[in-house]
Amino acid sequence: METSVKILTGISDEEKGAYLSAIASIATADAQVTQTEIDHLTHLCEAADLSATQQQLVLKAASEPSGESLVSTLDLLKGSDLKYSLLTDLFAFAKADGNYSEVEEQSVQKIAAYLDVDETKLQLLDQLAEKASAAGTTTEQVQEPEFLASLGEKLKSNGIDAGGLLKGLVSIAAPLIISKMMNNKQTANAGSASDGGGLSGLLNGGGLGSLFSMLSGGKGIGSATGLISKLFG
Repeated sequence: METSVKILTGISDEEKGAYLSAIASIATADAQVTQTEIDHLTHLCEAADLSATQQQLVLKAASEPSGESLVSTLDLLKGSDLKYSLLTDLFAFAKADGNYSEVEEQSVQKIAAYLDVDETKLQLLDQLAEKASAAGTTTEQVQEPEFLASLGEKLKSNGIDAGGLLKGLVSIAAPLIISKMMNNKQTANAGSASDGGGLSGLLNGGGLGSLFSMLSGGKGIGSATGLISKLFG
């Protein structure tokens, strides 16, 4: 089943695969991934028009998360503008539960350092995540030129393509993608969407970070902090 909502358009298959694999690895670290969560990731892969090979790598990253696979995907993203999208997504995911811990903050900083993103750029990405995660923000609103305002100029002056950055944010598009998928599923099989509180929160306006919260068992990026510390100090 394909979705009409598309993400990561105009980006190479390998980069898209690395980006979604990184998210899958971090979200499911120290957690047992369920079939429902695999289904959600599958639909994200379809929305990104991933090849079968890259899709298999993303699903493997979720079902068999490892430090080696995470480092490999981050190495590929070092030379891609998607590294900025990844960090913005991680900020949104980490803050989604309203409990952004110091350990989670340090984890994002460690990944940023590995990706060669300096503190100034990281602070701007944090501001973008805050702005994009405001209550009621829609995918369409984020794509409007006036959305970024002065923040867009700051991003540009620091070498970040704001337009490309917004196109890459999974945290913005994922709730809409999964909602459409579940609506189609309910139409085909009434009552099949009773997959738990996380999914209910997503469909009822859970907003940014809802998908990640489900994949991580509601722990934000907290479940990955041990792995990140082990890998990056």
